[in-house]
Amino acid sequence: MNKQQPGGVVFRTLVQINAGRSFLANLGGFACVVLMLGLANIFCRSILHTDLLFELRLLIVAVALYFFVPPLALWLWTGRTSDKQ
Repeated sequence: MNKQQPGGVVFRTLVQINAGRSFLANLGGFACVVLMLGLANIFCRSILHTDLLFELRLLIVAVALYFFVPPLALWLWTGRTSDKQ
């Protein structure tokens, strides 16, 4: 039986946000962004003498949502984390 791909606006938006990335690609991207945020926090603490802990937590949560919610929704909706066959 040929399974039709949903064509709703929400589904297309999730596919565009995920951009065909696999779970490992999302995990790698998340790790890179968290590393860069950590380096920025170290810079701000040592050079600018400013603590960004509150903002850093919010940014990490936002990045985690960006990288992991769309593939999870696509996996629940279609059984695959990307739009590729």
